[in-house]
Amino acid sequence: MEAWSRWFRAWPLLLRSRFLEAWQDPLGFWASVLARVINNSLWLLVFYLFFLRFPEVRGFRFEDLVLTWAMAFGAFGLLQALWGGVLGLARLAETGELEVHLPLPVPLLPYLLSLRLQPTGLGDLLWSLSVLALLGVNWFYALCALVGASLVALGFFLALASTSLWGLRVQNLLPVAYAGLVQFATWPPSVYKPTIKALLLSLIPAFWLGPLPARAVVEGSGLATLWGFGLGFLTLGSLAFWLGLRRYIAPGG
Repeated sequence: MEAWSRWFRAWPLLLRSRFLEAWQDPLGFWASVLARVINNSLWLLVFYLFFLRFPEVRGFRFEDLVLTWAMAFGAFGLLQALWGGVLGLARLAETGELEVHLPLPVPLLPYLLSLRLQPTGLGDLLWSLSVLALLGVNWFYALCALVGASLVALGFFLALASTSLWGLRVQNLLPVAYAGLVQFATWPPSVYKPTIKALLLSLIPAFWLGPLPARAVVEGSGLATLWGFGLGFLTLGSLAFWLGLRRYIAPGG
């Protein structure tokens, strides 16, 4: 309990230090943030022009696309802003740098997850919140859905990164998995066949990051299911981490 008490006191300071670390190059920081905002906006403009020609595609309209994108990019942005260390966990394990952090008197996993803050994630989060404000959604539903979806993403990437503790080399796979999950999460479920839909609801939880949170915001229901799935995925990821850590041997160790 004492270690957790120290952790809760230190976490805001750790986040602040990660922000200041990213802020060491203000021009690069704002360039990364604005690049994501501009990129997302330009792609949205492309699809706006598409939906002018085809107002509805398999029951999916432009308004549905905007909300789905806002939820998906918001979840990914929240992940990178608060728990971005999960995307560097495999590198720590595969290079042996993980051993440096093991003796620290704080809860290990939350500490490792907080080691990294990506300005691009802040750009996605800023873009998402701006779009949600323009849409005039219910903020309680939207924020609850964003946090629930980010828990799903955190659990998925934690489980994937933890396989590096078991001897697998997944460091180069994580960026590919991230990009793939973004793509699947921002497309409507109606474009996929039933077998692909089942996969995107389970092993590759893309629907829990975009389409289902968007539906929860619109209908005001499904938030408990979203949070339950997110906490379940996070539990599996944490279990994979701790079991892998028990058998982890650093390279050359």
